Amino acid sequence: MSRPRTFDEDTILDRAMLLFWRKGYEATAMSDLVEGLGLGRGSIYAAFGDKHRLFLRALTRYLDHQSRLLASALSDDGPALTQLRQVLEQLLQADESCSGAGCFSVNSMAELLPHDQEVAALARDSLQTAEDAFTRQLERAAGDGELSAAVSPRQGAMLLVTLVQGLQIVRKAQPDPAYAISCLDAAFALLDGTAAPAMAAR
Repeated sequence: MSRPRTFDEDTILDRAMLLFWRKGYEATAMSDLVEGLGLGRGSIYAAFGDKHRLFLRALTRYLDHQSRLLASALSDDGPALTQLRQVLEQLLQADESCSGAGCFSVNSMAELLPHDQEVAALARDSLQTAEDAFTRQLERAAGDGELSAAVSPRQGAMLLVTLVQGLQIVRKAQPDPAYAISCLDAAFALLDGTAAPAMAAR
C-alpha cells in the first residue's frame, strides 16, 4: 500500500519551475531538484515521473499563469489600445521577478525546440492563446476607431506576440527597461496610425 504524500504538489511545482527557469532544462540536474524541492529521488519519481515529466508540469503551470493574467487583465472597459499596452508591460515586468532569467517559455523554446515536440505543442498553444486574446482586443480597438486601417486585428496581434517574445531574448543583452518601452512605443504607433506621417516623410 502506497504512503500518502506529505507535501503540497503546487508548492513543489513552483519550486521546480523556478529551478528550471533559472538554470534551464539541461543544466538542472536531479541533484539540484532533490536539494531545491526538498524531496528524495524516489518521491520525485513517484509523484511526477522523470525529469522531463516534471519539467512539462512546471512549464504548463507557468503558461497557465500567463494565460490567467491575460484573461483577467483584458476586458471591455476603457480604451482598448491603452489597456493592451498596459497588459504587455505587465507581462514583461512579471518575468523580471526571476533574477533576470527572462521568460521561462521563451527560454524553453530556445533551448529545446525544434526537437522536443511536447514543449513545442505547449508553446504553440500558449502563443495561439495570446494571439487570439490580442486579436479580440484589437477588434474592439478597430470598432472604436483606435486601430489604423492599415493593420488588421489579426496582423496586429501577430506583431505584438512576436515583439514580446523577441524582447524577452533581446533584453538579456539590453536590460535597460527604456529599450523595451521604446519598442512598445514604436509598435503602438504603427497600430494607432501615428507612425504613418513620420514614415512617409522619410
